[in-house]
Amino acid sequence: MTQNGLFWTTIVPADSVAVDVTASSATLEVSNLKQFDYVDFENAILGNGPRPKLGTVSFKVQWTATGPSVHREDAAQQFRGEFRPADAQMEWTARTPEFDLTSDPIGTSTTDFAQLGFESNGSFY
Repeated sequence: MTQNGLFWTTIVPADSVAVDVTASSATLEVSNLKQFDYVDFENAILGNGPRPKLGTVSFKVQWTATGPSVHREDAAQQFRGEFRPADAQMEWTARTPEFDLTSDPIGTSTTDFAQLGFESNGSFY
């Protein structure tokens, strides 16, 4: 069985993230972010497949806390944080010259696991 996944890290504009501490919610929304489509992870890291094609992705993720805060700390790993269980929903689109994919609307999205919180680590511990 082959399992495909999404793997990238990128900088997004500061106004792409909105946090409302009073409402215990957060939103990440990005439109038309340029990304290369490598077809699969192996090609992305080894370059042993077709040449990547430039595409764009747009997405919106919303988190809403649903339960009490839990403190986690590991001094040996220099990590601490406050985390709350949450509902998370997402909608997205991905476009290249060959295809145009769109998820179902955000309101149809369901949560298996999500947390909303803050952490400090390393030199910020």
